[in-house]
Parts: sequence; structure tokens; C-alpha cells
Amino acid sequence: MALNYKKTSLYLSAMMCAWSIPVDAFAAEQSHTLPLEIIDVTASRLPRELYNTPAAVTLVDGQREFQLQEALQLDEALQFVPGVYFQNRYNFAQNLRISIRGFGSRAPFGVRGMQLHVDNIPYTLPDGQTQVDDIELNGIDQLHVTRGAATVQYGNGAGGAINISTKNGEAFKGITLNLDVGSDDLYKLNAQAGTSNNTGSVYISASHLNFNGYREQSQVEKTTLRGKFIWNINDSKTLTVMTSLMDMPTSEDPGGLTRTQVNENRRQATFMAKRLDSGQQVEQQTLGLTLRDSSFDNTQWMVNLFATHRDFKQQLPFPGSSLIAYDRWFYGSSFEITQDLRANKRPIRHTSGIEIRKQEDDRQRFSVSPNAEITGQTVDELQEARSMSAFSIVDWYLNDAVILTTGVRYDDLKMSIDAHLAQSGVGSGQRKYREWNGNLGLSYRLGLRHQWYANLATSYESPTFTEFANPQGAGFNPFLKPQDSLSRELGVRGELSDIQYDITLFATKVTDEIIPYEIDGLRFFENAGKTDRKGLELALEWQLNEQWQWRNALTLARYQFDNFTPLSGDNVNGNRMPGLPRQQWVSQINWQFNKWRIEFESSYTGRFYAENSNDTQIKQNWLFNTRASYSLSPSVSIKAGIRNLFSKDYFANVRINANANRDVSQRGYFEPAPERNLYFGLSAKF
Repeated sequence: MALNYKKTSLYLSAMMCAWSIPVDAFAAEQSHTLPLEIIDVTASRLPRELYNTPAAVTLVDGQREFQLQEALQLDEALQFVPGVYFQNRYNFAQNLRISIRGFGSRAPFGVRGMQLHVDNIPYTLPDGQTQVDDIELNGIDQLHVTRGAATVQYGNGAGGAINISTKNGEAFKGITLNLDVGSDDLYKLNAQAGTSNNTGSVYISASHLNFNGYREQSQVEKTTLRGKFIWNINDSKTLTVMTSLMDMPTSEDPGGLTRTQVNENRRQATFMAKRLDSGQQVEQQTLGLTLRDSSFDNTQWMVNLFATHRDFKQQLPFPGSSLIAYDRWFYGSSFEITQDLRANKRPIRHTSGIEIRKQEDDRQRFSVSPNAEITGQTVDELQEARSMSAFSIVDWYLNDAVILTTGVRYDDLKMSIDAHLAQSGVGSGQRKYREWNGNLGLSYRLGLRHQWYANLATSYESPTFTEFANPQGAGFNPFLKPQDSLSRELGVRGELSDIQYDITLFATKVTDEIIPYEIDGLRFFENAGKTDRKGLELALEWQLNEQWQWRNALTLARYQFDNFTPLSGDNVNGNRMPGLPRQQWVSQINWQFNKWRIEFESSYTGRFYAENSNDTQIKQNWLFNTRASYSLSPSVSIKAGIRNLFSKDYFANVRINANANRDVSQRGYFEPAPERNLYFGLSAKF
């Protein structure tokens, strides 16, 4: 089954137009509903109610999403956010790859093209890279997802933003132990504790994961700890101290298989992955301080300080210059102020702030023989990135129903490399970017529970240090430039009786899109001229009765090259961008009664391509999952789940544009996903 983009878009567009007529019907509906629950949005940087936010924003209850799952990756919490696509769930060495409206799909590991914050601490580096492996998933409370340009709010990153808030000791009290076991020797233990009094609160969550994985050479062992300490200095001042620790001594990488190898044995790792024992070892520590003050009338301000240290070592699954190590420090501070003012007797609300961040990577790289012997050092350099930014976002309340939002941001980014091995400074250098970006939004509120909005925004995305690799030798790739985008969106959301809906139409034009390609296993990047993104996103939640609920997230999108001739010389104008399906649909029916909670879930992913030339097509697939929990007592519950219920063959990851210098049949694109797999869990509260 394939979902038709054009027909569905026309149908929903007509439906949205029809909804603009019966405003009185909306008003009548409000008089028969319960009082409105106020939902504040923080991902937009200017705190406001959801129905006053002129952007595609989704709020996710993290505790609800993780409750019946293993809490292995962020995709478990974000699968019902339309426009968001995941790959690489089961390769912990490469990390979960998240893309929003196609941004981030090129990342070989980690996250690109979006910004991530946890408890106001930035996880996105000045050069645009984001790592999510140290997030303590069991400790997540809420996730606010911005689907669309977020540069004005957060800086370097085009696709959007994820703002995570963790639990605190005020809401979470007592001790909870969680144990999960499952297929492929999955074992995970989590402990949480929280307490509070008049002066503040304490919350701690710690987890240990040991998982052999479905494929050979895919074991992971990881321990994470997160602490959150809140001190109520007085009635108007609070100090929050956040600490996060992660130790991952084992995270193996089985490598990408050719189509022939997949057909021979889906579980196998590549020969070189096993011979070189490819994978990574990581340690990371983060400390953050946030001081809030609301002692002034109609004014709140916040100061933030943070520092992160990361010690990293990785053996890639091929010989050559393939052993990577770096010691990273990432630190910075920010100040922002929010004020409620009046002009011409109308309210005005604004948030303005300044940020400074510094990234220092002491990076080395070594050459490794096919016999796993280190034969020499190829890179010894200090990479530094410094960003300084200022932003302002203003809500102009034109009347009781209409809000005009304006925003502007200035970013000053400096990236430099000091190469120690190169002679006469060859390989050293720097890049400077000074970027202005803005957005314009309009919100029209139809009663309490319905809203129309429109948004126009610009954004930029710099190459990362990894993407700056020069295919012709040391130093920066002299031909690689930042990409710029112009994003437009039109949306409507609200509640009709027991139905919550969120529909968005978007169009994004990107200039100088950064696209990957591979030569002998090494990944390089080039600019793609222009690319075009257009799509429709739909989220629907229907509370059928007290026991039954139906949830849906549908994405119909088109991602294509508009004007691009790659280094291979092929003309790919009009081709689809690789790694991105046009259709996604996740649907879930869940039943809750007394001590039982049961969920049955289906997900459809449309076909997509593995490379720019669109020679290798990845077929569409349907997957089905089911899970259930039962409360044995008020303090003890059990759960069980089955992923890939009908044991379908599909790929957890496709390595985009891999081995571009090989014949198509010899390219190692494919990372097979597990067949049917099960897990069981026990939770006890004290």
C-alpha cells in the first residue's frame, strides 16, 4: 500500500478551508467543554500557551511514552511526532539518527540539522553536531519538539529543535526500581529517587544497559546517571543544578552489508568489522547551573552556565586512517530576559538574550592495517569553534484573537584547526560566519481550543568539523559552504470534543544543501545547489471512550534535488533526496481498564533511495508492535512487549551514499533490523 501525497494534501487543504467558515460553531463548542488545561510551550524560547504559538510544535509526555517500552532510544518517545524520522535504533556505536523534515538525514552518526537542549543545557555544539547517547531516558518528563526552522530561537541548525525537561523531586517522590530483559540478551536496570521540602528538591536517575544486539559485533554496555537539584532561594529565585554522567566502555559497530551479504546472513557483521573490533568507547560528564529570578514586576530573567567533557575513541569498520580519538570540552553561558509590556493599550511580550559557547576538540587519527595494527598517526590537531549570539523574539497582541510574532538573531561563528603534524602550517586554518536570520509568525485563535497559524523563517547550517574533511588532503575543504533555507508553514490545531488534531503544510527551499558521499569508506561532503522540501503533517488523537484511545501520526512529504550536479558528474536534478521516505504513518490503538494497559501499534514507511542517483531502492514496509502492562499492586507492575510482531525483514539503517566509488552492487548500505523480538519488565515503587 502506498499513501498518495497529492490526493491527501488536496483533501486536507479543502478540509482546512472549510474549517475557516463555522467560527460560531467553535464558540458554541467551547460552552459545552470542561475548563481549558493551559499547556505552556518552552521550545519556542518565548514561553507561551500552545494555542498562541505560531509554529509547528508538538508536546510529548515522556513518562507515558516510555512506561511500556525499554527506554533504549529517543525514538520510543518521538514516534508520534509527524515530520520526524529515525534510523539506526540498534547500532549504538553510530547512535540514533533523527531527522526533522529531512534535516539531519545525512548524518553518519549522531544528530545534525537540529538543536537539542536538556533542562536548558545545550547538547548541540557550536559546529552543529549533537550527541544523544548520554541522555538518561528513564528520567525524561516532557519533550517539546519544534518541527521547522528554529535558528532564531537556537542558532546553527535548520530543521527544528527538541527541548527536553527531566523529572524533579517535587513531582517524583520515593524510590522506583525498573528491570527489563529481552531478546538478544537485553538487560537494563534503572533506579530513580526523589524527595522535596520547602527549600527545594532532589531527583536522581541511574541506568545500566547490557545488550548483545541482533547482529554480530553489536554489543553495547552503558551506564548513565542524571541528577537534578533545585534550591528555592526565596519566593522569586531558584537555582537548579544539573549533572549528567555516562560511561560506555563497549559499543560495537557491525558495519554496513551489501545486498548479497544481507541475503546470505542478515545477522552477520562485515569481515573487517570483526577483524578490527570496530566500535567506540565513550565517557562524558556534564554540569549545568541555571538561576531564575522573577522578583521584578512583569519580568523574569535567567542565567545559565554549563560545561561538558567527552573522552571518545572509535575504530571504524575498515582499515586505513580509521582509528579516531578526541578529548572534548564544550562550555558556555547565556542570559535571557522575558518581559510583559503594553503599547497602545495592547499587551506585548518579548524574550531577548545573549549566548556564548566554546568547543575544543583535541583530535587524533591513526592508520590501522588489515591485521588491526596501528601503523602511524595521520591527524593531530586542535579543533576550536566559538559562537556568540544575540536574539530577540516579540509577541504583538493585535487583538484578543490575533498575535503577530517577530524574531531576529545574529550569530558570529568562528571555526579553526591547528594541525600539529602538517609542515609549515599546511592543514591549519579557520572559517568565520556572520549570520542574520529572522522569522515572522501569525496566530489566530478561534475560541479557547482552536488555532490557525502561519510562519515564515530563515535559517542557516554550517558544516561541522567532520564535514569539513578535505578529500584532497589536510585542512578545510575549500569548496564546502554553509547551507541556507527559507521555511514556510501553515497549520491548524485544536480539540473537537474528544478529538485532538494538528495539521501542518510546509515548504522549505534550501540553498547549498550539504550532502555526503564516500570514498574507500571515508565520508566527505559537498554542496548540492538547491533542494526542495514540501509536505503535510497530521497528528490525531481520539479518546473513543474511557477505555479506548486511537492515536495517529502521518507524514506525506517530497524531498528532492532542484539544481545539483554531484562530483560524480551525474545529473540528479529532480531526483529524490536519499534516505527519506515520502510517506510515514504510525497508528496505535490502546486500551486501559483497571489494572491493565494494552497497546497495539502499526507503522508504515514508504520506499526511499540509498544514494543521490536513486539507483538503489529501499522497499516500503509495514511493522507491528504490541505491549501490555498489569499492576499487581499499587507499588508493583509488570510489562511485556513484542517488536516486529510478524517478523518482517527491514533495515534499521541505510548508510546514505556509502562506498560511492564502488559498483552499486558492492556498496555496503544495509544494516538489517531484528526479526521478532520480545522484552519483559518489572517495576517496583517504595
